[in-house]
Amino acid sequence: MAVSMQNGVLLEWYADNGSEVIEGQPLYSLEIEKTAVDVEAPATGILTCTGEEGETYPVGAVIGEITTS
Repeated sequence: MAVSMQNGVLLEWYADNGSEVIEGQPLYSLEIEKTAVDVEAPATGILTCTGEEGETYPVGAVIGEITTS
């Protein structure tokens, strides 16, 4: 998100909680200032989703975690 942006809405998770994800794989869609953006996995590992679809989160909020082995 850009520096001036304060919040984003988690629109949809593309990967399931507990699933294995691969670096670069689209993880979720985020709406920022009425624009939807796909966010990719920064690493390969097991995804734990903590953010809820439809909820608004501040910049920097943790909405998921990837555990690498």
